[in-house]
Amino acid sequence: MDTRSAAEIRRSYEQRKQQLRVPADPAAIQDLPLFAGIPEKARAKVVEKVGKYIHIVEYEAGDAILDRGAYSDSAYVIISGAVEVLTDGSGNAQAPRVRGGAHLAPRSRPAVEAEQKGMLGRGRGTSGTVILSAPPDLSAGKRTILEPGELFGEISALSRYPVSTSVRAETPVKLLRIQLRGLKTLMQTSKEFKKFLDTRYRERALAIHLREVDLFAAVEPSFIERLKEKVELLAFEQGQVIVQEGAVADAFYLVRGGYVKVGVRAGSADLAITYLRKGDYAGASGLLLDETWPFTLQALESVELIKLSRADFQELMLKYPAVEDDLWTESIARLKARGAVVRNPTSAEHSQMAMDTGLIHGESVLLIDLSTCTRCDECVRGCADAHGGVPRFVREGERYRNWLIPTACYQCSDPVCMIDCPTGAITRESDSLLVTINDHAHPTRACIGCGNCAERCPWGNIIMVPYGTRADGKLEEEATKCDLCVSRAQGPACVQMCPHGSAVRLSFREMGEVVSVLK
Repeated sequence: MDTRSAAEIRRSYEQRKQQLRVPADPAAIQDLPLFAGIPEKARAKVVEKVGKYIHIVEYEAGDAILDRGAYSDSAYVIISGAVEVLTDGSGNAQAPRVRGGAHLAPRSRPAVEAEQKGMLGRGRGTSGTVILSAPPDLSAGKRTILEPGELFGEISALSRYPVSTSVRAETPVKLLRIQLRGLKTLMQTSKEFKKFLDTRYRERALAIHLREVDLFAAVEPSFIERLKEKVELLAFEQGQVIVQEGAVADAFYLVRGGYVKVGVRAGSADLAITYLRKGDYAGASGLLLDETWPFTLQALESVELIKLSRADFQELMLKYPAVEDDLWTESIARLKARGAVVRNPTSAEHSQMAMDTGLIHGESVLLIDLSTCTRCDECVRGCADAHGGVPRFVREGERYRNWLIPTACYQCSDPVCMIDCPTGAITRESDSLLVTINDHAHPTRACIGCGNCAERCPWGNIIMVPYGTRADGKLEEEATKCDLCVSRAQGPACVQMCPHGSAVRLSFREMGEVVSVLK
């Protein structure tokens, strides 16, 4: 348990926040092994470009750097000091208890220095670098210590999966923090760095991520192990076309991060059929029918894909007929949707709206039908009554046709609000879509009112509210957001208390339901 006061935690967080406002000095970092794969003539320019996404941050012994179950948008390289990887998953966000079990014997300083001659420590990045996606060489209950030159956290940042292992500062530690944009730029400019990260992803996380996709649920682990060595790992930036309608169908794509638009040309219009998110796939139609691509795939944001060749796809179909049956069912449904959009272009409007507004991220979005709403505010009062007098949403927001999209948490699939919470107060339980924020009364992981989550929310759906006054006379604030009335057996009060049935909640993962409600 962290014994520091809220004021001490806030000061520590503000100090690191200030450090993140000052990019690392390019002259001080350009000779780091991190940039070894970039040609010397181009290195200064790349370092200058990437440098604004790289910061030097410091943590005291016991501070949490990454917390299991949280989301992260950064990788870290240890400059000095040491960090502990807590492999049993029970680490506290600030000061985890030291568990029993083996402790790695300290390595000699010459050995550490020799290893740092490699790209990122330990044998030119080909062995020993620990990555936070359940690497198989980390044993539960044992302590693993990482020292200068080590890289960690990049898999969670790139794949957008929750951090699976807690990391805390074993000693006072100085870290090079590389934000996602910096990681991507380095991958684009350094073939060695990209190869390094792709290799570690294959070794440590790819099989795990494949097994989490429903399509591969019945596929034997031995087949996935063979498959992970063959697939290509691709990345696309916002707006890039991944594959064009009418192109030769020679591959099957699985989304491992980001959102992809599935579109079709109808005359001069580019119509949206649907969109793909993490775990979704495309390409089966052309391969099964041996025809060209019936769709265009375009990145709606930064996207990471896994590409299976035609040969690997056919082997999968041959070995697992049930998978083939599922893909035929999905392909027929998607081709029917394509035909419906081509025949009636206006039917693409809802999908396009979801992409334009960002609602595609929402797992539980509150909508109010203004054609039946009488503005009685019973939804707001019901919400306030369920939360000690403080409503968790604002009945104002964007409008689509006759629908209001209030300022209320969407419970996003990839909640960026959870990144960098200094106390671990904002959490999502395993196998749950609900993101919650602990209030100031929580015994160990209380909100300290830093406002980081409110700043990060792209939709402005987290609100800072006062709950008291500090000794210096300033208001004490904490973050608040919709929690779907998790403590109410009847479910969200905003929906239940609406006397006209105007308030509804929809998951934009289920576009069929969305269209049937909004039409």
